[in-house]
Amino acid sequence: MSEKFYSREEVIEALRLVTEGGSMREDGMVSASEVDQLAREMGVDGDRLREVLAGGTGTIESREVVSKGWGWPGNEEFERIVSGELTATDLADVADIAGGRYEVESMPGVREDREFWEGFRYVTVDVGSRDGRTKVMARSKTSFMRLTPVFFGLFLFMFIFFAATLKTDPTVGDPTNLNRALEGVLSIGILSYLGIGWGMRISRKRILERVDRIAESVQERVRRGSRSYTNPLSTELSNSEEHQSAILGEDGG
Repeated sequence: MSEKFYSREEVIEALRLVTEGGSMREDGMVSASEVDQLAREMGVDGDRLREVLAGGTGTIESREVVSKGWGWPGNEEFERIVSGELTATDLADVADIAGGRYEVESMPGVREDREFWEGFRYVTVDVGSRDGRTKVMARSKTSFMRLTPVFFGLFLFMFIFFAATLKTDPTVGDPTNLNRALEGVLSIGILSYLGIGWGMRISRKRILERVDRIAESVQERVRRGSRSYTNPLSTELSNSEEHQSAILGEDGG
C-alpha cells in the first residue's frame, strides 16, 4: 500500500484545526513544552523551531484608533506590531520609508522617529525594536498650519459671493434676496467642510498604506533573517559529498 502524501497547506490547516479543538490555551498561546511536542509530531527540529520563534516569525498585529462619522477626523493612531527584532541599520532603513526625522530625539538601534504630511494631516511615526518585537506607531492629526491658506481663500470667496448677491440690480432698482445670499454662503461653508473632511479620509488611506509598507518591510527583514539559518546537518552532508568528490577526483587522476 503506497504512503499517502499531504500538501503543506493541508498539514498547516489540520494543525490549526487541532489546536482550535481545545488543546490550546484560552488566550491562544502555546507553551514551550507544546512547541516541542508539535515539533516531534511533525518531524521538525525542535531546536530550530525554538530558534525561529525566538528570532521572530514576522507575524503582524494591527490596532487602529480612527474617527467615525462624516466630520473632520480627530487625532488618530495606527499601530503595527511585528514579531521579531531588527538591527540598528535595518531599523533606520524601514523608518526612512515614513519620511524625515522630527524634533524628538531618536534612540539609534532602539527607536527611530519620523514625520511627514499627507494632505491636511500631520503624521509622526515611531519605529521601535526590542524584547523580540518591532512596533510601528503612527499618530495623525489635522495640520491647521496647512489649512490656514485654505480658510483665508474660502472666507474671501464667501465674502465676495455674499456682497455680489446683495448688490442692487441697476435695471430693476431692488436689492437681491438677503435669504438667497445667506443660503448660498451657508451652502458653500457646508460643502467646503465636507469636502475637506472627505480629503482627510483619503489621506487616512494613504497614511495606512505607508504604515503597512513599513510593517511589511520589517516582516520581510525578520523573515529574511530566519531563512538565513543554515542547517548543521545539511552543511555536514554537503561537506561530506564535497570531500568524497575530491577523493574520487584524486583517484581518477
